Amino acid sequence: MARGLTKFSASELQAQRMNVYARTGGQSMTAEELARAVGATKAQILAYENGHRVPDPPRLRALARALRIHPFQLMDRTASKAWTLADFRRAVGLRAQDVVEHLRVSPKNYRRFENEGIVPSRSPLFIDMVADALGLPRQMVETALDRTPAVQRRQSRAAELVVAMATQYVPQPGPWRGPALDDPNLMELAVAYGRPAQRIRRVLTHELAELRQNQVRAQRERVIAEFDTDRNRQASARVALNRWHEVFDRDLARIPARLEQFHRTAQPSDVWELLVDLHNVDAGIRADGGTWAVTRLLCKDPRVLSLHLVEQNTIDDVQVCRLSTPGTNHVLAFAELYAALYPGVRKPTRPRVRGTNAKSRAPGASQEVFNLPNRPERLAVPHPILEAARVVATESKTSVPLRLSPSYELTVGMTSLAAAHADTLFGVTEPD
Repeated sequence: MARGLTKFSASELQAQRMNVYARTGGQSMTAEELARAVGATKAQILAYENGHRVPDPPRLRALARALRIHPFQLMDRTASKAWTLADFRRAVGLRAQDVVEHLRVSPKNYRRFENEGIVPSRSPLFIDMVADALGLPRQMVETALDRTPAVQRRQSRAAELVVAMATQYVPQPGPWRGPALDDPNLMELAVAYGRPAQRIRRVLTHELAELRQNQVRAQRERVIAEFDTDRNRQASARVALNRWHEVFDRDLARIPARLEQFHRTAQPSDVWELLVDLHNVDAGIRADGGTWAVTRLLCKDPRVLSLHLVEQNTIDDVQVCRLSTPGTNHVLAFAELYAALYPGVRKPTRPRVRGTNAKSRAPGASQEVFNLPNRPERLAVPHPILEAARVVATESKTSVPLRLSPSYELTVGMTSLAAAHADTLFGVTEPD
């Protein structure tokens, strides 16, 4: 039996060849006709259909092309909800080497990703790239990774290691320092996630600090429950004590899954700040349509933005972007971990709107926005760019033009924003 195609369905191949599903545009073929189409023999085709042999990935793709179907349709999909990423790769008719060559990555990195769920530390867009190569939704790739035995073992072991470190470090008196860098449990966890021990320590120091705060609150309630002279306060403290114990246990149990998700999706510090800039101008999906940020003013190369975290679009010829729902969730869920990992980077905030121009704000919007002529979409300028332009406008006491696209220009006043068609170039130096 050929390695890697144990999910192949002999009966599906025969059914598709005979067009028993009466596909639109499909037609039945004899085994000999299919053999000629894929460069095989009739005996090989019959062996596939009788379950005596299974095709290798290149032959699977050739069969699918000849039958004008997706390779998925030649697989036994009854157990697809239990497939790992390797199963999905084989189901689309690809070898690991095919993916490696398509992505131009090292075989070691891809194997570690497929077999252990470890995203290469220098490739924050790796999951997006693999999903595109396999023609699968990103969520399907992540779900498949969660089924990988090595990932499940890692999370189980991570839970044991985190509990051991919480037991050792959280109750320690004195200033909070977090786990020791040479702690064997920490070092094992770093190896399991394929990340430097210092990085894991910074993240865990924050996570365990949150547990420490819960424990402090619980101890405060315990003192009241045991020594307060008022029985009502004692009773309330006992209820609160139980609640803090539950919170402690819940948050402790969540840490391994948070570590797994964070190290899959973590972005470099510069890209994280771009996500923060989008969040800070409220550029995200909302029930009222949401707000878009001008991509040209956000970053020089939009290819650094994960398509999973950032939705990109074009309004007329102005490239715009905003946080996707997963992107917003990512910012809210991991802001404190990024702060622990990259001290000094910009943090998510929602500053108050500057200026008094009511027309620049849409109902419910918390940020200063503008519209292109005759377009309803709300657009925003990332705060670092807007603040720099406002400083120039204030010092020069004149408006500052910012190029949005070949066709549009934005005029930034001390308290106003106005977009218009750019009929002429003003020679404005674009911001970095």
